[in-house]
Amino acid sequence: MAMLFSVVIPAYNYEAYLPRAIDSVLAQSGDDFEIIVVDDGSTDDTPTVAARYQQLHPGRVRYLRQDNGGPAKARNRGVEESRGAFLIFLDADDRLLPDALERFRFWTQENRWGMVCGGHQSRHPDGKVRRHAPAVLTDDRLANFTAYIRREFGISNGATLVSRDVFEVIRYPESLRNSEDLPVFAQTLALFDCRSFPEPVLEVFKHDDSLRNNIDLILQAGSALTDILFDEALLPPRFLALRGEFEGRNALSVFRSLYLAGRYDEARQWYHRALRLAPRLLKEWPYLTKYVRSYFKG
Repeated sequence: MAMLFSVVIPAYNYEAYLPRAIDSVLAQSGDDFEIIVVDDGSTDDTPTVAARYQQLHPGRVRYLRQDNGGPAKARNRGVEESRGAFLIFLDADDRLLPDALERFRFWTQENRWGMVCGGHQSRHPDGKVRRHAPAVLTDDRLANFTAYIRREFGISNGATLVSRDVFEVIRYPESLRNSEDLPVFAQTLALFDCRSFPEPVLEVFKHDDSLRNNIDLILQAGSALTDILFDEALLPPRFLALRGEFEGRNALSVFRSLYLAGRYDEARQWYHRALRLAPRLLKEWPYLTKYVRSYFKG
């Protein structure tokens, strides 16, 4: 049978979580998928864990190891080594829900979608579980792109099916160690027809050591994120026209992260930068409120 899905699991020092991620894929129905674990230079017992699964499930699980280069490099390695017509990038600390691949199979019957986004649920340390449905994506690529860069909706890796055709045009930017998926999702929305469905296919586990919360990596991305996303060789002019607004909103996002981390002086600098780039963002009251409060906090 032809390989339909390649589930790529980038892993870095997540030995405690990796079995849950792999097991969640092995539990899926069908024999048209493969699992590729890309170990990004882990220093814990991740190699032993991944190699054991490869030994137990030959032909189904493949383990690859590389020097530490960041999640983008690990994802790109997975793309290069994969055989599936469609790819799913599952974070090593998350898990696919039962019937996730079956739900995605429905969308592969009409091979015209560059990306299909499903719903997901998040599980918090206090035990609370919240469900999140994706935005409704339409044939209007500019509308999809605009709403995404305005952060009107988010896209979760493990809840997203990406056609191999996308990676003939787009790759993960290896210079970024944070938000490396944002340019890929945005550019895919701009260049391909995409769809979504509300049913959850992924469970995201929230925890303090998640790379999602690494402030230093967020700062490293800085303006480089904007330069990569708004690639003049890739995006049509009507998409490039949104660069200034995105850069301002990205600065607001950095401001919020620094504010929540208690780094108030730095946060205010990023807020000022956001307003210089896009003065209309002054109307974003939640951010303005945090900015004012920062003077009373430190």
